[in-house]
Amino acid sequence: MTHNLLQRVVPLTLLIAAFLFTGCPYTGGSGGVVVPPPGSGNGDNSGDAQEEYDLGFTAGFARDDWYWDGYFDGYYTVSRTPIYYDDSGIPYLESPPYDAGYWDGVWYAYNDGYFVDYHYAFIVGFSEGYDNAYWPDYLNFLATDRHIEYYHGGWIDGYNDGYSEGRVFGANDYEQGIPFDWLGALGDYEQGVDLYFAEVGVGTGLWGPVILYEYGTNPNLRKQTRITQKGRALSLRQENNIMHTQRKDALGYLYRPFREDARTELQVTPSSSLRNTTRNLRLNISWYDRVIAYQNQAKTRTNPEVSRNRAVRLPE
Repeated sequence: MTHNLLQRVVPLTLLIAAFLFTGCPYTGGSGGVVVPPPGSGNGDNSGDAQEEYDLGFTAGFARDDWYWDGYFDGYYTVSRTPIYYDDSGIPYLESPPYDAGYWDGVWYAYNDGYFVDYHYAFIVGFSEGYDNAYWPDYLNFLATDRHIEYYHGGWIDGYNDGYSEGRVFGANDYEQGIPFDWLGALGDYEQGVDLYFAEVGVGTGLWGPVILYEYGTNPNLRKQTRITQKGRALSLRQENNIMHTQRKDALGYLYRPFREDARTELQVTPSSSLRNTTRNLRLNISWYDRVIAYQNQAKTRTNPEVSRNRAVRLPE
């Protein structure tokens, strides 16, 4: 069967903007009382405001406890409700500069963790959706499988988003005779390859049902609570733009080393997917190993290119 080829490559331009001090007075948390962060001194505005803000941001962003709070708030969100995302304890200040920077850094640490959990779940879901669809009955599978959209960016949302995109790549690769390779397919997906099966009306990206969670969105409000002004991309398909100004490698500072409890939670190797318990998985490595395989691949993609030609069938 002959198909048209479409490759939509995500721009790699880095989205780095200057730090801004604008915001709203903090009224959430414990009675609206702001506790000065460590290192803020007397809270005056002496010295260079930008330098003070940057020092505060670095100190706040270094808070691993907030990062893992965000991560596990996502990880334990495994249904439509309850949603555990909660940034109400992080004030949004205009001044003094150090305090404003500190709490902005904390906010980014928390949202990094929440987003990373979503991404890890997406990787796991993509691999299992790919596996479940890589069979001779791929068209029937695509026609009968139903995407579930939760919008909140928690673990189950990431899993289902990844599963629904991965299933289309698995079906296409089986049809095209491409050897089983979920990781290569995920790399192509992130670089902008979209697929569409007109026979069953199922596709990826703009031609599919998935709504990717956008970084920094409070799912309780369904809107971003702070403008992504420090080089943050909005979704997984712009991973190369997700970074801080202190970027050190292909994955930047978004992905921190695994804490032991987070690693343990992912060291499971299920025999079937969360969305299809009647079809055995070929995958015989744990969720954690799949995430590590993705990270290792991402670190070597300094000049990303689509790893293979995949057929893309466009809607009429």
